[in-house]
Amino acid sequence: MTANLICESPAPTIRVARFLRPDLRPALHAGAIADLPEGGTLILNFGLVDWFPTVFYSLLLQTLHDLRAKHARLVLCCLTANVKEGFDLMGGGKLFAVHGTEAKAIAGAKK
Repeated sequence: MTANLICESPAPTIRVARFLRPDLRPALHAGAIADLPEGGTLILNFGLVDWFPTVFYSLLLQTLHDLRAKHARLVLCCLTANVKEGFDLMGGGKLFAVHGTEAKAIAGAKK
């Protein structure tokens, strides 16, 4: 956990990261990506984020790239209305798997 990101592992190959602020480049890599097992799943929970700057979309694209190098998956969940609007405008629904709740994202990652 950092001041801007809360991470936990509900299963050995699953990591859930909950954002407290929308620009977390160093925190995301150190707290959620660096020790994610090869072939694992990173779930990013946006439930506490209420705005979506373009730099944050760039972070998601870089995260997707980093995880693909580890043969890992990226799943997003709990997009608030403001985040979903910005995310959809940037075409995020075509690149990223999105679930309405964290529980559904975890269940999907366990399959």
